[in-house]
Amino acid sequence: MTLFKQIAILVTMGFILLLGLVCLDNLNQATTLLRGQMKTTAQDTATVLAISISTTKSNEDGAALETLFNAVFDSGYYSQIRMTSPDGVVIEEKQRSLSVKNVPDWFVDTVRLETAVGRADVMRGWMPVGSIEISLHPGYAYAVLYQRMVSTLLWFFCVSLLVLALLWFALHRILKPLHSIALQAEGIQKNNFTLQTEMPRTKELKEVVSAMNRLTRSVKSNFEDQQAIWSRYQSLLYYDDLTGLRNRRFLLSELHRLVSDKTSYQGAMALIKIQGYSEFCQRDGFECAEEILRKTARILDQFGSDEAGQVSARLSEDEFAVLINRDRSSVESLVQTLFSEFKLNVAGGLADVSLSAGVAEVTGGGAITSLLASLDLSVNQALASGPYQLGSVAGENYDLPEGKEAWRVWFHDALDNHRFYLVGQCVFDRTNLTLHREVFVRVDDGAGKAIPAGIFMPMAKSLGCDAEIYRAILQMLPAALASCREPLALNFPGLYLENELMYREFLDLLESCNKYRLRLVIEVEHSQLIAHPESVKELVDKVRAQGQGFGIDHLDLSGSVDLLRTINPDYVKIGAKVLEDYGANPEKEGYSAFRGITHTLDMRLIAVGVDDVKLYNELKSMGVDGFQGNILAPPEKIL
Repeated sequence: MTLFKQIAILVTMGFILLLGLVCLDNLNQATTLLRGQMKTTAQDTATVLAISISTTKSNEDGAALETLFNAVFDSGYYSQIRMTSPDGVVIEEKQRSLSVKNVPDWFVDTVRLETAVGRADVMRGWMPVGSIEISLHPGYAYAVLYQRMVSTLLWFFCVSLLVLALLWFALHRILKPLHSIALQAEGIQKNNFTLQTEMPRTKELKEVVSAMNRLTRSVKSNFEDQQAIWSRYQSLLYYDDLTGLRNRRFLLSELHRLVSDKTSYQGAMALIKIQGYSEFCQRDGFECAEEILRKTARILDQFGSDEAGQVSARLSEDEFAVLINRDRSSVESLVQTLFSEFKLNVAGGLADVSLSAGVAEVTGGGAITSLLASLDLSVNQALASGPYQLGSVAGENYDLPEGKEAWRVWFHDALDNHRFYLVGQCVFDRTNLTLHREVFVRVDDGAGKAIPAGIFMPMAKSLGCDAEIYRAILQMLPAALASCREPLALNFPGLYLENELMYREFLDLLESCNKYRLRLVIEVEHSQLIAHPESVKELVDKVRAQGQGFGIDHLDLSGSVDLLRTINPDYVKIGAKVLEDYGANPEKEGYSAFRGITHTLDMRLIAVGVDDVKLYNELKSMGVDGFQGNILAPPEKIL
């Protein structure tokens, strides 16, 4: 019940009590006054009538006596007029029955008015010849009392309405800060730290608003301090101070995350070495050598800025690496461009400084040590071949089409024959209960071998077939949801936002899930949130309006958490190796700040890529909320 209703009820009860007391007192006083007036009026009328009869000797004339009686009785104020002789014989009498008009019976029964009777003797000289008895009709008294009570009630009702209206207006203005405080508290819960600038005049409310503003400033300051510690720590942990690129630790963590799923990732990695760097450093000094490293890093950053999912890192003193979610030929083309830019903008007239590189395919489920060893071998082969040479190592072989037209026919054949299917990998909480199952798409190559999306989706995008594949996923999801007990987590592709038809189909899927109580969780890449914050915010609102969950996948620790505050995801997913690196510091300030932020934002922290028991136990001891990895549960076919 609202405060206004409570006060209104209290005021109304007070008015009712006051009204009852006033009406009772007023009725008692009016009744007493009317009784006296009626007694006096009846006695005066009887006296006057007796004198009139005595002086005119009307008692001897029946017609005259009748006239006097009619004159008094016809006024309607009297119920009975009677004249009797000294021996009790009725000489003349007029009477009417007692009736009260326009006054309810309950009022007459409640308010008892005794009939006022007036008596006087009729004299002849000094001899009494009879007596007059007049009974006053009480109906007029009842009418007066009833009208007065109705008038009092009406005035009280009007005054009560006026007081309640004024009370509502006053409370609405006085208690307006309380509504602002409620909104402020909800904002803090949603990590929106707003302050009230308009202070109320009421002393008590002013103190409450001031205290709430102090609390908001404190929570905001604590949140910003944690964010600053987090940003500073991850910068020290994963960035190279000299070049500003990622370091070896970050690249290994990223590789660990990408290859942890045996069937999901397909890309390529280039290892680039500055040939002659050590000799140049000894000859020209560290300052000039460091300038070469900075220029090389700027070239890598410049040509990698438009590539989604590209990671550029400095691995050692004179080695750089580029990891891209594209095929090997695209990476080799990029390396050749880097060679040209290095010759033009860095090496210049330095004949003893050049680049050599090696390229290898990165496939989900592969071994990182084998990958790095292959890259080292290919680089050494390139060094032996001379400056600006490129060595490469082939990856896993699939029986795939050659040429775009063959790929196009292959895609249409797979779609027509329903060779695309869904697999799911369970995500567990700390008690080994399943939180949800993340959905991946696979395709059967026709020979019973599963081909991961990382291999065929880049080609599908280039041919424009990705929309048909994503639509096929949407069509398979309802049956998959109905067959699973756990919620399914769908990684939301940006194409759904760009294609109006597919977006409508996706919204229809959400409504269907809500209608049939199917549980679906939508995941969005952190990079997509950073690139399209408004579109993702609109998507989150629609997802939550249908009662479904929302999470952030592949959380980038270098990004700001301000965007996370605007959408408040249910959980964030981050590589298990990254979390292990954060917890490796004995003081663990960075991890503590990161956990403080996730707790403040009320987000569940899920580690992905958990591939050994030791790592799992360590993450568990760090307080991680959820775990996903092949050691816990490999992806299994759903539909």
